[in-house]
Amino acid sequence: MGDQADAALLHDLLAREAVRELRARYGWHAARGDYEGIVGLFAPDGLFELTFDGARRALRGREEIRTFLQATMVPGMVFPMIHNDIVTVDGDEAHGSCAMESRSPDGKGGFSGYYHDKARRYDGRWLFSERRWFFYVPVFERSGLGLDGKPETGLAAIHDRKLGQTA
Repeated sequence: MGDQADAALLHDLLAREAVRELRARYGWHAARGDYEGIVGLFAPDGLFELTFDGARRALRGREEIRTFLQATMVPGMVFPMIHNDIVTVDGDEAHGSCAMESRSPDGKGGFSGYYHDKARRYDGRWLFSERRWFFYVPVFERSGLGLDGKPETGLAAIHDRKLGQTA
């Protein structure tokens, strides 16, 4: 490889690792009920989208995210285990998906799902510009998005059309 290709590869690998660490830090703060720590992982205009109490919610900006998390988080409520990381890097932006499992404090229950994430480098630090949560269990919640964050066009979308469903 030439110097330019080596530099591009190094940039890509460092960015992927930074996004993985961003996700891990999110889990660390979530397990401890540290909503301020989570808020600090989002860009100032970041989006956090999730289903809560049966309704889809989109929280835009750190203040909306903070208000929601402050009212809903307590230490030990979730124990996030992040895995199946997929990260695609394009300069100072990245997108991808990861799975998350959480056990209940008594070890008898929990839930699992996946995130569609977009991250961006701000002043040399990677932050979430978008974080969208979808359940696997207890109820499978399709995002309708592919790994690139765009509407699915693959087999899952074809199956949905056959069944008359939309994500």
